[in-house]
Amino acid sequence: MQEQSHTEPCAPQERRCASCGAPLDESARYCPSCGRPAERAAPDVDIAGWVKAGWDLFAENIGPAIAIPLVMLGPLAAFAIIGYAAFIGIAIAADALGHAHGGVIVAILTGAVFGLIGLFFALVMPALHVGIYACFLDGMRTGKLTAVKLGTGFRSWWACTWVSAVLGAAMIACIPFTFIIVGIPVFYGLFSLLWLALLRIADRRKGGLEALAFAWGTMRGRLWMMLLFTFLMNVLMSAGVQAMYLGVFVTVPIGMAALTAAYHDLSKRQPGATSHVPRP
Repeated sequence: MQEQSHTEPCAPQERRCASCGAPLDESARYCPSCGRPAERAAPDVDIAGWVKAGWDLFAENIGPAIAIPLVMLGPLAAFAIIGYAAFIGIAIAADALGHAHGGVIVAILTGAVFGLIGLFFALVMPALHVGIYACFLDGMRTGKLTAVKLGTGFRSWWACTWVSAVLGAAMIACIPFTFIIVGIPVFYGLFSLLWLALLRIADRRKGGLEALAFAWGTMRGRLWMMLLFTFLMNVLMSAGVQAMYLGVFVTVPIGMAALTAAYHDLSKRQPGATSHVPRP
């Protein structure tokens, strides 16, 4: 008759402090030896990891990564050229009509041209911005970047438009104060709220208030690291201008992909977050 083997149940592992290794009671929240939290939280602001994830997405999808942001960069460049050309044309026409009324004509027509350009940017660019974020977010989750989600922003047009208008106006108001130390963190704090809120709208297609609440909840508790990350991404995306402006076709996609990677990671840490398709 074969003897039955019995295994003794494993003794429960003793709980120890994650910082100094001292033994802890099960209910202890802080270590009586070193005073630090009993459970060391994993770092949740991984700047290097987010930049690497953004670079990986760009490197694996170079063509779409460059082409998709052109939906936003193209109108920016086109309207800049149109604006300068219109201003020159208006000035020449005013000079031909005489100096008496030339200044008035230049002021009225220039204001009209740039007013129309500003209206386009205010009403259309936020939706395009959200659509690009939606494409990058889908690429981050599936590993394949496509333009399928470009229309997402127009399906949440009101939310992304008013959020961009409010935060954009606040950022412009901060510009005079960036010459003093206080204005710089406020500016980048608003910038952080903006990209987090727009990515939330791209992801969930919820209202602007829900997106701002998510952005604020994400910023709390990790404020300074998030400001640093936003500052570095702003420097990265602006750096392309130094390479005959053509560098933006590389730095802007990488920066947007890194911002998307940060949102993708942080959104999973929020209470009640749902799981998404993992990136292969």
